[in-house]
Amino acid sequence: MSKPLGIGELPLSEIDQDDAKRRQRARFVNALTNSAQQPGERPRLGTRVAGAVAVLALAAGATLGVGAWRSYQADEKKKEVELAAEQASRREALTRPPSPVPSQSTAPRATTQGTERGPGPGLSAERPASDPITTLPVTPTKKQTEEPTQKAPEAELRTLTAASRTLLLKNAYTGLCADISYYGAGKKGDAVSQYYCDGTDKDNQLWRMTAPRPGAGPGGRDLVQFANLKDGLCIDLPTRGAQPAGTGLMEAECTGTMGDNQLWWFEQVDSTSVWIRNFASNHLCLKVNGTGSEKTERAQLLVIGSCGSRDDSRWQLID
Repeated sequence: MSKPLGIGELPLSEIDQDDAKRRQRARFVNALTNSAQQPGERPRLGTRVAGAVAVLALAAGATLGVGAWRSYQADEKKKEVELAAEQASRREALTRPPSPVPSQSTAPRATTQGTERGPGPGLSAERPASDPITTLPVTPTKKQTEEPTQKAPEAELRTLTAASRTLLLKNAYTGLCADISYYGAGKKGDAVSQYYCDGTDKDNQLWRMTAPRPGAGPGGRDLVQFANLKDGLCIDLPTRGAQPAGTGLMEAECTGTMGDNQLWWFEQVDSTSVWIRNFASNHLCLKVNGTGSEKTERAQLLVIGSCGSRDDSRWQLID
């Protein structure tokens, strides 16, 4: 195994070659000097001087050539050492663990309303990626905030008829209540009229409302009947089945069947009144008989007829 060479050293074979070349050049100069002499003549001084100068020049050239070669090799070795050091530094930088990044505060940023300020001098207008996105509250539109106008919320009507109730039937137009003659119990066939309201048990204006056919009316509404609290008879129409407009109300035995005409259902008119519609008679409304000012007179009979939003077909249920 050969010995590694140091910086600037040459292999022994190359040094031997240089010495051989120098000896060859010296012999060549001597030959030139001897050939320039005549036989038996001393060497001329000028010729010898020229030969010596030539020898020195050749020797100097050889020396300079060897020095240049050694300088070139030293530069190359230096470059190799610097390159190796640079590569080692790069490998160390790649394998070194990254420096810990300071954690950012997780506290939410305050949301400011209004126009945002622009960036100051020398600052970028681009928002950092870590900034939270500010979401402004959405203002409800008019369509979202307004409740649709409805005559009768289904839940309210169901609450109205969910349980049996004792109440007065008060006409919203005349201010008078559904009544039967005198103050005591009535009998089958007695007419139902209106009179000054009296919610005490001294009169016979209190009615017991029940729902014998829940959910059987239009739109799933409950079908109800009204029985007088004193005599137990129900508000009814003559015979059975549908009756025409203008037919007067009367008392009869309570049946609660779909084939009779004692069943009624409610439709909301406004926030304080309802229509009381007869289920069997094409949904005509309970109202006051007569025209004009006659409707406001006491003892006017109650009938079925067309429904109106401003007339005597509107009723209030007074507990």
